[in-house]
Amino acid sequence: MVDGNLPPGAPPQAPEPPPITLSPEELERFRQRKAFKAEERKHRRHVEPVELNIVAMMDMMTIVLVYLLKSYASDPVQITPSPDTLLPQSTTQLSPQEAVQVAISSRVILVNDKKVAAVKDGRVAPEFKKDNNPSSMYILPLYEALKSENSKQKMFADYNKSQQFKGLLTVIADRRIPFRLLTEVLYTAGQAEFGSYKFAVIKQGT
Repeated sequence: MVDGNLPPGAPPQAPEPPPITLSPEELERFRQRKAFKAEERKHRRHVEPVELNIVAMMDMMTIVLVYLLKSYASDPVQITPSPDTLLPQSTTQLSPQEAVQVAISSRVILVNDKKVAAVKDGRVAPEFKKDNNPSSMYILPLYEALKSENSKQKMFADYNKSQQFKGLLTVIADRRIPFRLLTEVLYTAGQAEFGSYKFAVIKQGT
């Protein structure tokens, strides 16, 4: 079809495209897709991003921590020497206090029942000493274990004012160990800020 109103020399107008005819099935599918997209856009506008409630999580962790601190504070003090350890006897009437336990036997040094150094012939091997010096008073793995306990107790003290760090040890020492070995243990403990100690003994008559 040519428009008779076109100016001279103008390009002829392109013919109009034929109309698109959809079958009833295609028309229904088209309507369904359009309705689905409209519903999807509507749903997207109403959905809010999910965010974690950090405050609630911190409250929950605080409750768990307080529970653990109370359990830690209420546990009865138990001292269990190894079968090969002979404790000294005493007439003391004092009861054990909550403290880090350091056990010294003829074979091993333990911190809270965990082995930190071997003992042989009443001595700690040089590889456990500072600079591998056999005459050193400084027992490295013992210091590291006590320093870890130090940090743990100070962390508890930050949350529980009734559990302040006191630097107290309970020494469970075999009465047959050399005095030099006992001195090395106490010296190393002092370097880790454990300057107070009580000896575990067997009450006479028990």
